[in-house]
Amino acid sequence: MRSGNDREDNYMSEVSLKQLRCFLAVYAERSFTKAAKSLHMAQSPVSQAVASLERDLGERLFDRGNREVVPTAAARGLYPEALELRRRADSLRQLVAETRDGAKTRRVRIGGVSSTFPAIMAGILDALESYSVVVSDGSSSDLTRAVDHGDIDVCLVREFSSHRADERIALRERLCVALPAGHQLSEASAIAVDDIDTESIVLFHRMAAPVAFDLVASVFIEAGRTMATSAQVSNEQAILGLVAAGAGISLVPESVGLQPWNGVSFVPLEGAKHTYPLTIRTAPGDPLGLLDPLTSALRDWAAAHMLTV
Repeated sequence: MRSGNDREDNYMSEVSLKQLRCFLAVYAERSFTKAAKSLHMAQSPVSQAVASLERDLGERLFDRGNREVVPTAAARGLYPEALELRRRADSLRQLVAETRDGAKTRRVRIGGVSSTFPAIMAGILDALESYSVVVSDGSSSDLTRAVDHGDIDVCLVREFSSHRADERIALRERLCVALPAGHQLSEASAIAVDDIDTESIVLFHRMAAPVAFDLVASVFIEAGRTMATSAQVSNEQAILGLVAAGAGISLVPESVGLQPWNGVSFVPLEGAKHTYPLTIRTAPGDPLGLLDPLTSALRDWAAAHMLTV
């Protein structure tokens, strides 16, 4: 006769990484259709994988309504464990390589929006020097989805959801003006909105970065000026490249101006307030304990670079 433990081991031996990956996507998206799209799969295999996982575990994981897929209590309990299993599985290849070389360290997968790469990411990497770090980039929505799906462990984004305990605004930055290096205002000590109200603005497309778009637009709205755009793109590098090429000027976070960019001058924006958020988001429950140390590291870094109030 097989014991209860034998049956339990058999259930777990049937659970696959594909099942967990599909489960995590459906849990995060609350939709089989959206989950399939995020996984670049057809919906049928995703539905089949989740149904198979439910059979293997002997529990219903989702209530399938007409408009939204709702996780059950079993799914809510499974979610953080599935994230950890996914993280550990993704780390196996590197773990074996590091063990072979005799230098095993804990692995962290971190993602950041484009504005973090000129300077901010360096401060984060210093704080993670005891870890083996894998870095990726993307939009705020892509990176938060990657955390929820278990593809990365932590991200630095420009949005904030106040209902999440595993998300925290580390700092808020002021905007500064990015101009072509030969611009007549490039040597000014500060630039008022009135000085640039006739300039063409290069900025993020709102679909790619709604917070960035709205903050830049609000600068002109609050000054009673109209914003004329010459280009809307998806990352900071494209913005600065277009500014350098003379396609217009832009408003970017002060941290972006800490590092030189060929053909671009950075000048403070007169009266700018600390409005541009930089948020740290970890996997639910912060299983690696990253939220507090990374927040402290970022705030110390910002203070050292005089970016805080």
